[in-house]
Amino acid sequence: MHALHGEFNINVDNNIINITVKGAFNDVGAKAVIEQLVQHIATLNNEPFAILGNLLEFEGGTPEVFAVSDEFNAWLNSKNMVAKALVFTSPALIMIEQTFVKSKEGQNIQYFADEDNATAWINSQFVKSSSKLA
Repeated sequence: MHALHGEFNINVDNNIINITVKGAFNDVGAKAVIEQLVQHIATLNNEPFAILGNLLEFEGGTPEVFAVSDEFNAWLNSKNMVAKALVFTSPALIMIEQTFVKSKEGQNIQYFADEDNATAWINSQFVKSSSKLA
């Protein structure tokens, strides 16, 4: 068994799942993140939610990380996710992520350089989503 590589923190505030990842990840670290994300999503009882990911200190991962992420995002596509904002400034890592995590293609996802703009966009997506339901 491999040791967990990478650090992460997850919290939920007003149906926004905030996740911060730091360092380089292996498949064990990626699975640990996903396990906690699945638990948090389950507590929302199918209510609309968004994900705000801060990846400013993410240093990449093994090829298995992207396979695990692709599986998770395929599962996520069946959930009531309104939007996903990723704070991610490395063009190379964004390109790698987009290449290897194809299941994100249908998601309402945007990339930002800072959390303030990402949060504002997520809030606007909740407004759009609730106006469609009205």
